[in-house]
Amino acid sequence: MKLNKIFIAITFFSVMLFTQATAADTATAYGINTLPVELKYAGNYKNQPLIQLNFSGTKEESVFSITVTDQTGVVLYSADVRGEKDFTKQFLLNIDDLGDAVLKFEITGKKSGKTAIFQVSRQQKVTEQMDVVKL
Repeated sequence: MKLNKIFIAITFFSVMLFTQATAADTATAYGINTLPVELKYAGNYKNQPLIQLNFSGTKEESVFSITVTDQTGVVLYSADVRGEKDFTKQFLLNIDDLGDAVLKFEITGKKSGKTAIFQVSRQQKVTEQMDVVKL
């Protein structure tokens, strides 16, 4: 009987813990606390990395402030962009000047004050693959 009560108590606390975690994930997943922006690696152009910033502007949030800084805090780029529909902004990174610098992209919605921060770092990997195939 005592073991049964302990099991019920553990089950109850587990359910409560899971419910709170799910509610927090739902708020972020549906964009309640986030900006409608996405930063992604778009490939290379003339052997230089191309970073693409995608916006999903709305009537409520149509002006964004973009600030790009390096790891020492030096501002490399700062501008305001405007758009009510989906639009993009591309950044071509000169790796000869930047080297292995870690860049921080900070995007702030002017009206809401919400901020999304992305970190971009360059990594070089040498991979070797060997396939063994039965003939």
